Amino acid sequence: MNKIIALIIFFTAFFVGVNSALARGGGGGHSLGGGLILATPSQDDLDTHIASVNSAQSVNIDKFGSALEIFIDYQYRFSGTMFALQFRPSYFTQSTDGSGYNMGLTGFTVFPLLRLYPLENGFIHFFLQTGIGYGKLSGHINQPQANVSFSGGTFGALAGLGAEFCFTDEHCMVIEGNLRYLPIERNIISSTSGTLQGNLGTPGSDDELEYNNSDLKTTLSGIQGILSYQYNF
Repeated sequence: MNKIIALIIFFTAFFVGVNSALARGGGGGHSLGGGLILATPSQDDLDTHIASVNSAQSVNIDKFGSALEIFIDYQYRFSGTMFALQFRPSYFTQSTDGSGYNMGLTGFTVFPLLRLYPLENGFIHFFLQTGIGYGKLSGHINQPQANVSFSGGTFGALAGLGAEFCFTDEHCMVIEGNLRYLPIERNIISSTSGTLQGNLGTPGSDDELEYNNSDLKTTLSGIQGILSYQYNF
């Protein structure tokens, strides 16, 4: 993880050096925003568990697909520079079901971001951004006559780019693409009942949730596509 964070910082510094001559320097000020995130976290351990249950029980549970996040943000742009600081909390949800089985993940992330505007004019403001933040997921696996709830959290990093399209000085539409690294290596059980299928065993409360005698991992890592609104004031 430390190597990935170092690479993010290095490439951000590189692009800043290459494009610094193009930066106009914004007028500065505050902004509030919010929007939707379509994310692609790959829940490999849970998908493997689903495949084993489908095979053993002759059922049809869908694997986890894309996740949805909603977020709000506050940003401060430093006057006369291309630098801005943004604070962004988000709410995450991802789920699947089928044949009487239900599995889901909900959680949140909190990311402070450094945003750089290397190229902009009165209408379009291109930016690069990077940050280090925290994420937590709570999950459940509900099977016939058995269920388990669990949670885990970790710190991670994010880097990406995007553009603001400002139709007036105050109102902007923002499009972003980010890569987030936020794997959760361990999940702790909060409640459980019954005997779970698919090599999850019979875990107890406060134990680590395991699959095939290894920690069951979840993740908030993946590619993000973002559409949001920003109000400058």
